[in-house]
Amino acid sequence: MEHPQIITDQHSLNALCDTCRVAGVFAFDTEFIRDDTFDAILCLVQVAVGRDVVLVDPVSSPLDLAPFWALVSDPNIRTIVHAGKEDCDLCCRLTRQPPRNLFDVQIAAGFAGFGYPLSLARLVELVTRQRLAKAQTLTDWSRRPLTPQQVHYAIEDVAYLPAIYEKLSGWIAKRGRADWIAEEMARFESPLFYRPPTEDRLFKIKGAKRLDGLGLVVLARLVEWRERWARERNRPVRALIRDDILVEIARRRPKQASDLEVLRGFPQAKNAKVVSDLIDVIAQAERTPRSEWPDAHEPREDTPMVKATLDVLSAVTRAICFEEDVSNDLVGGPQRLRELIDFDRGLTSEEPVLLKGWRGEFIGRRLIDLLEGRSELHLSGWPERPKLEVRRGSKKSEVRSQK
Repeated sequence: MEHPQIITDQHSLNALCDTCRVAGVFAFDTEFIRDDTFDAILCLVQVAVGRDVVLVDPVSSPLDLAPFWALVSDPNIRTIVHAGKEDCDLCCRLTRQPPRNLFDVQIAAGFAGFGYPLSLARLVELVTRQRLAKAQTLTDWSRRPLTPQQVHYAIEDVAYLPAIYEKLSGWIAKRGRADWIAEEMARFESPLFYRPPTEDRLFKIKGAKRLDGLGLVVLARLVEWRERWARERNRPVRALIRDDILVEIARRRPKQASDLEVLRGFPQAKNAKVVSDLIDVIAQAERTPRSEWPDAHEPREDTPMVKATLDVLSAVTRAICFEEDVSNDLVGGPQRLRELIDFDRGLTSEEPVLLKGWRGEFIGRRLIDLLEGRSELHLSGWPERPKLEVRRGSKKSEVRSQK
């Protein structure tokens, strides 16, 4: 379909929404830019209903997209996406309503033996044996008219999603994993999935782990102040202060403007209003009672036995995932295994992710049985056909290892 319908009027958009509602299932993707703004600027919406692809162009003509976003938020309509967090973030931001009844084929592929996370091009190739011509990832989607290459790219972004959805959902249902993907998709229905609390994001900032408790309080308040500044002016947060500079300010906790003038990489040091606001934020943060300070990150050196246990659990997890066609990356990495070990040793009372929901059913409880001696690990068939065998009592679960 090289000449799809391109919608630039409200009547046609409303008609498209009616078609999606009647069909009960549709796929969508978006193209946007956010190079110099706080909020993404939506430039194009691609919609696939069955074998038909329609492009919605809100740049050429102003459109009220509320009817479309209402579809995404309708629990009675299945919405298909690929790696759809940013697309659904737009829905949340523009309507204050999270998506419902979502099916992300990238996540679903991880439950069907295809790996996670896969690019759309790779997933299309594996499931449909077609190849995509992905060559417009850095294109300017705000320019009009769209080029033929942009139109072709936009079509390919959604054209295969309905077929991939049909195949993946069928495979997942046969393997009894429909509840598993429903659990993963439920995360998309929480606004906190898109805007987690500041405190939950702190340690993702490079250098934050080196701060003490008060430094973390100051950093959290600075992050919130920077976001308010950027949102009010619709500018990217980096336009005010880079992350590394913000961390350094939280560490030094300057008391006056002259303390900031010697800070390299901080061009706003000559902006009196910015400096005054920043000093005020720091002063307010420093008045936070010590009882409300977050715990500072404490680097921990694992003992040789803990390291060996992590290696064993990691190998078992990879082998089970390989045998049962579940992506190891979807299950979780070393940090989740460490949390499981800490919980089993009584070092924390918080139930680890690997014991919750489908992860607990699939792998977590098996690993606990192994840790507590109710199961044993055996290696057999070496070297021709190596197998890891997880045995419990008289029952034996054979898990083929990747060679």
